[in-house]
Amino acid sequence: MESKEIVICYAKRTAIGSFGGSLLPVRASKLLSLMIKDSVESTGIDPAVISDIKSGCCNESSDEMNVARVASIMAGIPNEVPAMTINRVCTSAMEAVRAGMVDILAGHDDIVLAGGVESMSNIPYFLPSARFGARLGDKGMVCGITEGLYAGSKIIAPQDSYIMGMTAEYIAEKYGITRQMQDEAALRSQNSAENSTNNGRFKDEIVPVEVKTRKKTYVFEKDEHFRPGQSMEALQKLRPAFKKDGTVTAGNASGINDGAALTLLTTAAKAQELGLTPLAKIKTIAKIGNDPRLMGMGPIYSTPLALKQANMELKDIDLIECNEAFAAQFCAVAQELNFDIDITNVNGSGIGLGHPVGCTGARIIVTLIHEMKKRNLSYGLATLCGGGGLSLATIIENI
Repeated sequence: MESKEIVICYAKRTAIGSFGGSLLPVRASKLLSLMIKDSVESTGIDPAVISDIKSGCCNESSDEMNVARVASIMAGIPNEVPAMTINRVCTSAMEAVRAGMVDILAGHDDIVLAGGVESMSNIPYFLPSARFGARLGDKGMVCGITEGLYAGSKIIAPQDSYIMGMTAEYIAEKYGITRQMQDEAALRSQNSAENSTNNGRFKDEIVPVEVKTRKKTYVFEKDEHFRPGQSMEALQKLRPAFKKDGTVTAGNASGINDGAALTLLTTAAKAQELGLTPLAKIKTIAKIGNDPRLMGMGPIYSTPLALKQANMELKDIDLIECNEAFAAQFCAVAQELNFDIDITNVNGSGIGLGHPVGCTGARIIVTLIHEMKKRNLSYGLATLCGGGGLSLATIIENI
């Protein structure tokens, strides 16, 4: 390996919690601090040699401002090690990895912890009128989750705003993705996630989380979002969620979830110097924007760009992780890029496993690396879309 090649020497995640589920009592800063601690303990690295900590997070709580820094201090990392939080919506955690890679390539950093965290269960309601008085009329609470799912469209064009579920409806209509196609993709994701969880497929990549409440203490170490025994019959009974005659339902959309994922990035030379074992090499990470109304189609632009940067073709890719924001979006992307479904999302994705938005970009990299190891494969692609029309794509080489 060349000395300036960027390698990943640690890649793990928490299990993904369901909305209001097992991780509800755990704040985002705590989740991320557990991952930071584990990365130090697992690699044996001196925390003082860490150059920076970068974490994606889309919905920071005001009392955890710069959650990466809060988590870093909670984890006992020296004060001299800086930390930053990145919000590039659903692509935030992959952007954290990309930013870490770029800083190392530029010679500014040697070792970067990069990943993401999200506790969607703890996103609050807001009362915007409370600060300066409601004056006249009814003034209700605003749901932070729902507002976030408009991804700024209410501000950009209030008269033509749309929630993210409607972007999936736009895609389904434009690309001819039927309800049947969406439900079939959703069923595959749910069943794959359940099978992989029950068979211990994720065990090597998951860091157990000890959760303490007033009543009990328990260890959370298995993904819980999927519905056991999900069937096509059950999916087909669900009503459209965003449009009266639509095709997008709660069953063929991704979840609202909690979780964290983290990687350790460095150069091949520094890894050798410190006695770290590289798991994989980053070939490239590409970023691009696209039409916000069709935000889910971002991977059809970022994937070809990444392949071009790596001087590769899609046929060179052995395994694919393409996050499922919505089944309509995933089906359209797979259709347009001509993905081999047999090597794509083999353990489930956003629909079956869940989509803790600020974490997912790193989560799919982590899962990709571990699955490539299990299958002894050479090259993998991880890609995802983001609200507002954003996409990143990462190409990984197994070591």
